[in-house]
Amino acid sequence: MLWLCGPPGVGKSSAAFEIFSQLSRAGVRAAFIDLDQIGLCHPVDDEHRVRIAALGAVWPNYRAAGVACLILSGVVDTAGQARAYADAMPGADVTLCRLRVHADELRRRFVGRGWRPELVDRAVAAADALDRTGFADLCVDTDGLTVPEVARTVRERIGPWPAAAPPPTAPPAAPAGAAITTPTLWLCGPVGVGKSTVGYEVFRQVIGDGVTAAYVDARQIGFLRSADDGHALKAANLAALDAVFRPAGAQCLIVSGETGHPDGYTGLFAASALTVCRLDAGPDRLAERVLMRGRGDGPVIPGDELRGLPEEELLKIARRAAAEAADASDGAVRVGTDDRSAADAARAVRAAAGGWPRLRAP
Repeated sequence: MLWLCGPPGVGKSSAAFEIFSQLSRAGVRAAFIDLDQIGLCHPVDDEHRVRIAALGAVWPNYRAAGVACLILSGVVDTAGQARAYADAMPGADVTLCRLRVHADELRRRFVGRGWRPELVDRAVAAADALDRTGFADLCVDTDGLTVPEVARTVRERIGPWPAAAPPPTAPPAAPAGAAITTPTLWLCGPVGVGKSTVGYEVFRQVIGDGVTAAYVDARQIGFLRSADDGHALKAANLAALDAVFRPAGAQCLIVSGETGHPDGYTGLFAASALTVCRLDAGPDRLAERVLMRGRGDGPVIPGDELRGLPEEELLKIARRAAAEAADASDGAVRVGTDDRSAADAARAVRAAAGGWPRLRAP
């Protein structure tokens, strides 16, 4: 396992996903995990404890799928924390690589992410603290380097990697029967409709209401080259994460992902646990959002398949998304997002779902 760490905003996720992509193109059975994406359960007393448990829970599913290597991105502050994460993955050979950059460049990158720019001073302070430590196996300076150049530099520094590929043992599988009883809101819909944006906003609103909640973007828990069934890995990981979030106090779960109704996942849920909401948008708005993502506007999300595509291809994707939206008839709760902000759309989703989450009194 290659773990890219460093302060927030340094480019860990972008570089880690680029390494995953380079290895995948070379035919290596690689996988990618962003620690932030598997630990979204709030409020909790110790976020690292939840992330460590989450990583340990999904690790067997990747091993069962026969990954040759796993590329991980995420913040770690101390050698003790790094050991705790490594201990959660029996059999993993961990190489910890810290990315660093000059303070002015870190500020530029952090603000350029478009997410919580008010925390930039905290990110610079974290970078200073990390520079006073020496627990990483190697450090790579990223000043003046593009993301592909960072990825190539890291691979050059660690040498031939991975050394060998273990054979697959068995396809990942979620537990039999209804594994998830947590009240779950699943947001689906065509590409560009805003599933992740609205889903995360629902998560924020529910937390603001004083409810402990968890959020999972289904796409982020299934990055594996040559997976025979990507949905099988995602379903197994979703069940594993729910089993971590519930003991951590999660009272409800928000999931975003998949362009259609999540039929391949319904066996995971108790009959009364799952509420499905399909987001809709008109052709013009879908095209606008797809083009925006293609230009790289908005928050950078690891693995965004639209980023950097030529306009002609993006417009084809937008037309397919519009056709899917017009043909959908799956009986899910439906909410339009055309003229709504993310906050307004999230409120509309919760209202359409009967004031979700409808939690029983303790």
